[in-house]
Amino acid sequence: MSETRKNQAQAHGGSGFAGTLRNIQLNDIIQMCCLAGASICVRVRQDQEQGILYIQEGDIVHAECGSITGVQAFFTIMGWPSGQFETLDAPLVTRPTIKEPYQFLLMEAARKADEQAQGSSEKSRPEPAVQKRLRVLIVDDSAIMSKIVTSMLMADPTIEVIDNAKNGEEALEKMRQLSPDLITMDVNMPVMGGSTALKHIMIESPCPVVIMSNLGPTSYATILSFLNLGAVDFMSKPVKNHNIVTQQQRMVDRVHLAVKTNMKRFQRLRLPKRTPSDFLPINERLKSERFVIMVSGVGGYLEMVHAITSLPPAPTACVLSMQSIPPQFSPALADYLNLRSRFEVHPLADGAVLCPGRCYIGASRRSIEIVVETFVPVLKDSTQEAWDEDASGVDHLFSRAADLFKDRMVVLLLSGGEYGTMEGLRRIKAARGRIIAPQLEKCILPATIEPVMKEDLITEMFDPKDMMHVLKRYCT
Repeated sequence: MSETRKNQAQAHGGSGFAGTLRNIQLNDIIQMCCLAGASICVRVRQDQEQGILYIQEGDIVHAECGSITGVQAFFTIMGWPSGQFETLDAPLVTRPTIKEPYQFLLMEAARKADEQAQGSSEKSRPEPAVQKRLRVLIVDDSAIMSKIVTSMLMADPTIEVIDNAKNGEEALEKMRQLSPDLITMDVNMPVMGGSTALKHIMIESPCPVVIMSNLGPTSYATILSFLNLGAVDFMSKPVKNHNIVTQQQRMVDRVHLAVKTNMKRFQRLRLPKRTPSDFLPINERLKSERFVIMVSGVGGYLEMVHAITSLPPAPTACVLSMQSIPPQFSPALADYLNLRSRFEVHPLADGAVLCPGRCYIGASRRSIEIVVETFVPVLKDSTQEAWDEDASGVDHLFSRAADLFKDRMVVLLLSGGEYGTMEGLRRIKAARGRIIAPQLEKCILPATIEPVMKEDLITEMFDPKDMMHVLKRYCT
């Protein structure tokens, strides 16, 4: 419903607000009401038709449209291309006709609308060639979460959810029967948990597995173990208090990227055992002569771990590892790597000093600035939100680093990294900095490095087996 709508809200006793909302979609109003936990009634009109939606304490509980009610009425109303709506006081609905989560309902309505629009626009066009859809198996013991994830993924016409499994044992059976292109896997499930199932998958028929978990302190160690076992990525399960459309788009993008991973190149890492004498003494007053930025993401976890645990003694460089992870996961990852690296590993924090022998773990979608304080460069995190889903400040970070470090700047590109528009990489190469990457035929996910290679920005490609020697050359 794209035309201007009038939303007249009258509170008890005639107080409240009245006004006009422009360029607001009906689904935006519904999502705002649900996120706010509101109890409200929304009356919608299209020409001579009328429908009513009932929201009760943040849940869509009932819908009426002519003689139909419930979910069918909801989808009918949401399928109207234009109209007007107004909000009214909501009577108590004692017999709900809708029990599905609002996230599922909105995503399913969007999918149906897309299918309807696509169908009408293609009636006059020649039949297109059938595109092979990405086949996904969802493994989660929560039927509601499976519905939500299914709806979010299938909003993309190139993705097909071929089935759902309630536990690891059922997932293995369906994997053997259906041969999915990708599996999303819950962590804690009855009968057989995700960890055991993942081990079987990696032994029997390696397939890209994306871990989906509620992110919290108790889950960090489990997520790390899954990534070490061969999971190519992890994502937080959809949450109620974030924009569902933004979450859906990010989920779809990461699934499309994860399916491109070459699981035949997966190798378990044998991490070095460190003794106290291996750890470097750090002097924050020393100015780092070189600056190394590692960029990794989907499929690049083990490459990143290999790089950080291969950092050499006697360094002159500071390292910043930028990954496509939620910032709240950084401390757990930093603690894990700090026990296994010669460098002192910390989560990136505002005011981090760029001194030799220090490595910082940061999230790709942060707005990072480099400033000089008392002759020493420090990192400033200017991101306003907990994780800015729409921001990509990597171009600015690369450009600023090129200005400060010039030919002493090194960027290590790893699988799944986010490189912005590549303008920052161009600045680094123009300043005679180095941009290095593993050989494509030995990457788990070369697809993100290939565009940089086509732009002729990579100055050196190396065999991952030589990671330690390469980093020694650039960090000492």
